[in-house]
Amino acid sequence: MNSKISGPSSSSFSMNTENGSRNGNGEVFRYTSVTAALVWPIVIRPLLHKIQKYDQNAAIILLHALAKAEHREPGFLLQFCQKILAIHNYDSINMIQSLLRLQASIPEADEQRCRRPEETFQELNRRTITLKRILARIPDVIYNRQLFLETIRKIASAIKKLLDCIHQNNLNGYLANEQDRRSVDNRRREFIRDSKNFSQSLKDFIKNNDEKLVMQCAAQLIYAINAIQKTIKICCDFNESSSTNVKR
Repeated sequence: MNSKISGPSSSSFSMNTENGSRNGNGEVFRYTSVTAALVWPIVIRPLLHKIQKYDQNAAIILLHALAKAEHREPGFLLQFCQKILAIHNYDSINMIQSLLRLQASIPEADEQRCRRPEETFQELNRRTITLKRILARIPDVIYNRQLFLETIRKIASAIKKLLDCIHQNNLNGYLANEQDRRSVDNRRREFIRDSKNFSQSLKDFIKNNDEKLVMQCAAQLIYAINAIQKTIKICCDFNESSSTNVKR
């Protein structure tokens, strides 16, 4: 198939920080929650990929229709999913937990992976995928103390390895201009902020045994990882033809 199912960014808008999106004119469309922001990459996009295998035209039509609706009303897709669940009497389902569990099983989309062949970017792809999959285990291990502590250790290690990957591999050598460098650095700072919030949520969980904030912060961290991936992909993939600034 020549056409690829990408995100709303390919047709209407691109993901931005703080659970929002920005169109080509710089207008910001805020999501009401990280839950709403993750419905596209975790639920809708994989579903469209499955539809594409059987009917590419139908998948493309749905892509444009859903992207247009989400562009006009950020959070529409979350409401759409909730309506479907309610019709089938699943309206009490915990969406955050469900999104995390789905994250564990979905394939990494082309729009997330950096296409560059250099080991710098291939390692980045591996690190981001690994961290998201470990975070996705939280709903199933949070009340098993041994497994939960083991998962926390793995998350901490994966966060460090991802940050080391960004720092040590000197992505600046692949970034064409100061604006790109600033964009990547902003995503890195947001990822660090969300990592700290996740760490604090774990401390709070130990004190009050309320898993809601842990799930929320884990989902926010997945969102931040997606933002890092997409920003680096946009800044670096499109500069493949330029080798003057690339350190090999």
